[in-house]
Amino acid sequence: MDKNVRGGRINRINPMIQQIVSDCFLNSSDPVLNKATVTYVSTSPDLKKTTVLVSSIENNKSSLNNSLARSKQKIQRVLSKEMKTKYVPSITFELDNSFDDIDRINKIIGTINEN
Repeated sequence: MDKNVRGGRINRINPMIQQIVSDCFLNSSDPVLNKATVTYVSTSPDLKKTTVLVSSIENNKSSLNNSLARSKQKIQRVLSKEMKTKYVPSITFELDNSFDDIDRINKIIGTINEN
């Protein structure tokens, strides 16, 4: 079995965390977070840490980082109320740069096709 493939419990926990954090973004009074999307969640096997990748329609990464930092404790509190597990993982937010990479690759392919 591949070590990178996680077991059943983590496969159930990650979507739960993604849904809770997404709901927090939608219900937030911060307009920057209202436009943010949770693209991926990765939780450690011991449920101590979780990494949440976030992207936004707008390309203002500094304001998104500031909004995430301001709302982290509130989201952590909501997560601890909603999850019915022994441990509630500590959230770490990271910006998802995959869309920027896709745009860059598309531009490169476009320039190759023009030649």
